[in-house]
Amino acid sequence: MKAIDLQNEVVVSNNDETTSIKDTVNKFLYKWPVFVIGITFCVGLGLIYLRYAKPIYEVKSTLLIKDNKKAGGAGSDVMKELDIFSSSKVVDNEIEILKSKTLMRTVVERLSLDIQYQTDGRIKSSNIYISKPIKISASAIDSQYFGHSFVITFPNISTFMLEDKETGKKVSGPLGVLHKNVFGIFKVDKTSYFEKYKNAMPTVEFKDPAVVTDNLLADLTISLSGKLSTVLDISLKTSVPEMGADILRTLILVYNEAALLDKNRTTQNTIKFIDDRLALITGELTEVEKDVEGFKSSQGLTNISSEATLYLENVKANDARLNENNLKISVVDEIERYLKSNTSDQQVPSTLGIDDPVLLSQIAQLADLQLKKDQLLATTQPNNPLLVPVVNQIERTKESIKATVQSIKTSLVTTKLALEGFNETYQKSIKKIPTQERQFISIERQRSIKESLYLYLLQKKEETAISFASSVEDSRVVDQPYFQKKPVQPRKPMIYFAALIAGLILPICYLYIKETFNSRLNSPSDLSKLTDAPVLGEIFFDDTSEAIVVHPTSRKAIAEQFRAVRTNMQFLNRKAKTGLGNVTLVTSSMSGEGKSFVATNLAAALAIGGKKTVLIELDLRKPKVSKYMNLPNKLGLSNYLIGQAKMADIVQQSTVNSNLFIVGSGPVPPNPSELIVQTETTEFIQYLKENFDEIIIDTPPVGLVTDAQILANHADSSIYLVRQHVTFKEQIKILDKLYKESKFPRLNIIFNGVIAKGSYGYGYGYGYGYYSDDERETSFSLNTIWKNLKQRL
Repeated sequence: MKAIDLQNEVVVSNNDETTSIKDTVNKFLYKWPVFVIGITFCVGLGLIYLRYAKPIYEVKSTLLIKDNKKAGGAGSDVMKELDIFSSSKVVDNEIEILKSKTLMRTVVERLSLDIQYQTDGRIKSSNIYISKPIKISASAIDSQYFGHSFVITFPNISTFMLEDKETGKKVSGPLGVLHKNVFGIFKVDKTSYFEKYKNAMPTVEFKDPAVVTDNLLADLTISLSGKLSTVLDISLKTSVPEMGADILRTLILVYNEAALLDKNRTTQNTIKFIDDRLALITGELTEVEKDVEGFKSSQGLTNISSEATLYLENVKANDARLNENNLKISVVDEIERYLKSNTSDQQVPSTLGIDDPVLLSQIAQLADLQLKKDQLLATTQPNNPLLVPVVNQIERTKESIKATVQSIKTSLVTTKLALEGFNETYQKSIKKIPTQERQFISIERQRSIKESLYLYLLQKKEETAISFASSVEDSRVVDQPYFQKKPVQPRKPMIYFAALIAGLILPICYLYIKETFNSRLNSPSDLSKLTDAPVLGEIFFDDTSEAIVVHPTSRKAIAEQFRAVRTNMQFLNRKAKTGLGNVTLVTSSMSGEGKSFVATNLAAALAIGGKKTVLIELDLRKPKVSKYMNLPNKLGLSNYLIGQAKMADIVQQSTVNSNLFIVGSGPVPPNPSELIVQTETTEFIQYLKENFDEIIIDTPPVGLVTDAQILANHADSSIYLVRQHVTFKEQIKILDKLYKESKFPRLNIIFNGVIAKGSYGYGYGYGYGYYSDDERETSFSLNTIWKNLKQRL
């Protein structure tokens, strides 16, 4: 703000002062009804939301993912020897598998989550899960009815009727029987809760299983409990906690089933391979045993010579080694055929009988990579970039296996040739034995070969079966699915807090926007930002009907403010004594700013202070002073300016005070500006200066006509009226231009219409209640309260 330096008669500008925090707080405190409305509205919305929002519960479970390679304890070495296909688990992969659509779709199908039962309330519907009165088991539902609501009724105790609300189609049939109709293939059964809902059956809604799956996955969260841990925290948000517990329980079950299936796939292939070989060997062994029995019967043999027995045992041992070697060659051939195959769905071959540690390690690595690829394909598309490094690694591993297999096969072929050479040597020795014994040894040799191979396959089958039977789940449920009875959403404290914050922010935004786009003057701070002109004083807003508020005995705050302005005017007009009165011009930007009211009461205050004062009603277009003073206006200044009256004839003494005189405007002339510029105006003002101490000129608004600027040449000082919430900010820029260009002598501002105890804190320092001598000012009538609220809004 600006202030008048009473010692040096200069104007001091404090443009560097900014609006204090106290002023800002006062602005908002004054607008407290806006905050009350905003908080009430937002809290009300919060209450409505809490009343009708579905409570959401969080179901939790904890799952431990085992790492087989880290398993220990007694017997672990034995299990490793039997289960050559064991591998470690990558926890991140397991998380993705648990979140896969394949597993969740299986859960949806097992629990029939795509069929929901709803009970309708006044505003919201509830999903029945535990206490549903009926159970619909659907094999297939026509997709065109997904999302439709169905009404089910029971014409009698053994028949149902299902009606589509949307299309009006109906089907009926007996309970407990599978039906095939326009809706699909399904069966309807009653439950133990049927009597509870007998008179108010819930509606049935068929959901798209794919959509239900996606919604459940969106509400499913899986995370590691710690960085170095393999324990998974699984949680699901749902409005039906019992259903959520069943979903998590079934999800873990389906996950374990899929994991076991993948884990035992290679072992099952090995068992199948052994069974196929055993079926072939069993038939051959049976035939050879029959040949031995027939030869002995036909030849009457009971025993053979010791030499023949020795040869037979050597041949038998050599043939056993040869058979084992041939079996290994067949396994290697199977591996080669797998490596040459381009199909991606073929399983990793068996390594039965192969004891090379390098090959076993490579096959195990290939099995892990193939499993990882299958797991990724279960959760991603075939063209996903994540598959590229896995596929490349599989190809590199296959190349390494090819080299190892080639080396092993070369060794096995060499061994086979050596064993076959031994057989030829034994054959030559056997030829020396008598013919009958030689024939028997040949037949017995075939039997022993088949028998040893048969026993070897049986042994490997038992070992593989033990490995298959010992396969256990690679996960363990640490905590079964559980939930708190208190819902996690909506959170009442958070809703109330958010409503309270919104109730504060919205009014602040409203007031800020209102202030930003408000084009009218609101406070002295606005005034100080727009002009350097000093403020002479402030006048409170007063809704009284009295035109004159300044009386000798008046204790109103507004009267005291006019007295304060009168005091400031003494310093403003102080100059060398010339024996002439001070001429003060009063103007404003436009009509309605209280110019005539302020001029009249300012003149009254000067007169009461002992100054012989005259008030000139020079607003010839729209005079108001005479009306305020209840004086006749038939003879006035316009009569004098056109030569129809003398100076002394148009000066009237007022009834307010003996020192106060009024010069009325007289009849409204057609050319006010032309009359004012005449020399008679100068002569008349000179006459008044010689006969009065103070001359107050009420002029037309500056923004409308030029009368005030014409009369400024006759004034010693000027008062420019601005009014709170009335004067436009653009008009203050015009005022500032007039001030800087010195168009008006000693231009000062009076801030009129300030709301007492208002938004900027003005009125407290003036003792508003103390100075009041009118009970109306302190009354709390409904009209006063309503006006005050309107102003604050």
